[in-house]
Amino acid sequence: MTSNVRGSSREVPAIAAEQAGVFTLAQAGDEGWTPRQVRRRVEEHTWVRVAGRGYAGAAPEITALGQAWAARLTWPGCVVSHTTAARLHGFPVEVDPDTHVVVGAGAHSATRLRAHQVPLADHDIVITAGGLLACSRHRTALDCLVWLPEDRALRLFAWLSTHGVLTRAELAAAVPGRLGREGTPRLLRLLRVTRSGAVSPAERRMYTLLHAAGLRGWRAGCQIFDGDGLIAVVDLLFAAERLIVEIDGWAAHGSREAFVTDRRRQNRLVNAGYLVLRFTWEDIVRHPESVVASVQRALNRRAAHP
Repeated sequence: MTSNVRGSSREVPAIAAEQAGVFTLAQAGDEGWTPRQVRRRVEEHTWVRVAGRGYAGAAPEITALGQAWAARLTWPGCVVSHTTAARLHGFPVEVDPDTHVVVGAGAHSATRLRAHQVPLADHDIVITAGGLLACSRHRTALDCLVWLPEDRALRLFAWLSTHGVLTRAELAAAVPGRLGREGTPRLLRLLRVTRSGAVSPAERRMYTLLHAAGLRGWRAGCQIFDGDGLIAVVDLLFAAERLIVEIDGWAAHGSREAFVTDRRRQNRLVNAGYLVLRFTWEDIVRHPESVVASVQRALNRRAAHP
């Protein structure tokens, strides 16, 4: 232990390597740091608080896993929830400096640790890597739709629905069981806004364009399968012409992982016999005539050469 304590001022307890870089001051003491050494590192911000009793080395990247460990080290039986669980599950939500957890009665929010006291069923809880408890993807999706500002909630729902995490039908089915609970009016508004099948402003504009141009015979939010199973839930499908229209947004397609996934998905759609047109928000807003013309040409070509 002595070599750890006398080394670089940026060193952290060895246990941190097993806890996503997070540790408690008590664990530092167990590894040989004296109260004075611990106090100096905290005062000099060599060690910084992640949340609750959890600390990490200076200027740490705020990872969801690190936040989850900080919560567990503070409240061992807590369940990671809301935006923290969303990031654990890979949802495209912004980094929240607060760590969100569901805890039992009597626990109160601590520094950067937000306590939620809400009922959870057994199926609402999953065990993640390292034995951490977190809300399931489905439960996390519903909690975030209620918790986030409305515009961000709608953008998240666009991602959730197109990635098969939470469909509009599943959202509608979940609402009756939440009647009388905080946030239910938000979910009802989301259902009203997405009644046409559009789950983003860009999709709603696209639907308006197609209707105005007299283009019919398409459906929204369709599942496409091949021999290996579900390929994707596509934004628009002209089934007779096997034409798919996708509306791309940066939040859903901007990461490296999303870029790779989109290309694989596109290849599977093409190999399954579909023609895929992709448009951006800028296309739809600034060049609507070009968008409609592209769709019409594709329909004509597919009708001439089925």
